[in-house]
Amino acid sequence: MVDHGDWKNAMKTILFRVGLVLLVVGLGAVGVFAARQRGMADRSPEVIAQTYARAVYARDYAAVWDLISAADKQYKTRDQYLAENESFAGLEQELAYTLAGWIHFTETRVQIDGDRATVTTRVKVPNGNLPEVYAILQAAERESELAPAERQALFDRMQAMHAAGQIEILEGDQTFTLAREPDGWRIVMDWAGAIVVRLTAEVSPDLPWEFYPLQTEVRALSGETLSAVYRVTNHSDRTITGKARHFILPEDYEKYFVSIQCFCFIQQTLDPGETQDMTLVFRIDDDVPAEVREIENRYVFYPIESFPEDDAP
Repeated sequence: MVDHGDWKNAMKTILFRVGLVLLVVGLGAVGVFAARQRGMADRSPEVIAQTYARAVYARDYAAVWDLISAADKQYKTRDQYLAENESFAGLEQELAYTLAGWIHFTETRVQIDGDRATVTTRVKVPNGNLPEVYAILQAAERESELAPAERQALFDRMQAMHAAGQIEILEGDQTFTLAREPDGWRIVMDWAGAIVVRLTAEVSPDLPWEFYPLQTEVRALSGETLSAVYRVTNHSDRTITGKARHFILPEDYEKYFVSIQCFCFIQQTLDPGETQDMTLVFRIDDDVPAEVREIENRYVFYPIESFPEDDAP
């Protein structure tokens, strides 16, 4: 399985917006990546591991899916995986590919034992969460509003920062396990051994809303950050404000579940007949004990005037 050690956990925080991608630069990089993907059958475990790492940190999860083992895919569908992991798109992803041109894998060791391989490598990666880099990526989110010259200026700014040595380089060790399959080496995620996060939702009797998760369970590895979407509909003929109370069950497991982004943090207002999709972004703690195999993430929606503030967690 992928090693979720201290370095990777740091990378997940530092590169929440941008991560590792292919060693290609500028426009057209996505097409280059797709072409390389089609030729993966004869690639070494080292190349597959590097390609996987770059795609994960580029948040190019459609490409990541193609590199995951068939055994793991018995536990998640492609649609589930893409729903749990939000990808970059368009100009923002092209800029991430530019950052990838400055990533280096060194001190790589490969051990092959039959149909299994272990790749250990040291990775040096640009800190994509520097305020200046983050600002460039934020600007790219307005792609439809930018003229061609303005889009090119974003690439030029990033290149100038790199040339001036203004982008910090982070480094650490990473280990991957791979399985040999008929179409080449693939990454072993060990979703069979993942923690099952059950998603449940209900509304108080005095709130005329319908509320449910689009996916009732998520398999999560320790240290992994994932997303889930909940849908809520106001079935009344009036505007109503509500708020969700959050529970982790068993209660002793609450310390292992980290809500990074949650609709429960603020109140929600729905007009008559309105439907909203609301996103939860969460992470399972890196130090979750082996005996923790299942966690329930539960919400109860209340009208704002009857939300139980006094004893809310």
